[in-house]
Amino acid sequence: MLNASSKNFDSANLLEVATQLLGNLGAARLEFAGASNKIETLARALPSRTRNGVGMSPAAKWVPELRAASKQFAAAVREAEQAIGQLRGTALDGLNSPTRTATPDLPTNLFDIILNFSDLLTALIERYKSDHKRR
Repeated sequence: MLNASSKNFDSANLLEVATQLLGNLGAARLEFAGASNKIETLARALPSRTRNGVGMSPAAKWVPELRAASKQFAAAVREAEQAIGQLRGTALDGLNSPTRTATPDLPTNLFDIILNFSDLLTALIERYKSDHKRR
């Protein structure tokens, strides 16, 4: 969705979001890897026979479900990584575009406003001096 509407966002912000999404996905992958490693331990811990001898055992019932869910999660993570990779590529293309106009960061506190104002004054004075020397 972000990649399709990337023209509406600043590329720097888009890259920041893509990087954050990739970090969150990596954390989820690590968390899931810990849980996924416990599937085999759980398979050994579940009873292999039912108490009354009727129906499927808990191990036969749940272990295939957990393995299938693990494979589905791994596939979803791969797809998400590819989509985030495309989003990062779009953001980097936008950053490197010769027609890109940077979004200015607006000052948020008085100190930043004073610094920006002093930078503006310095630039005006330097321009005035260079114009005055040409005459």
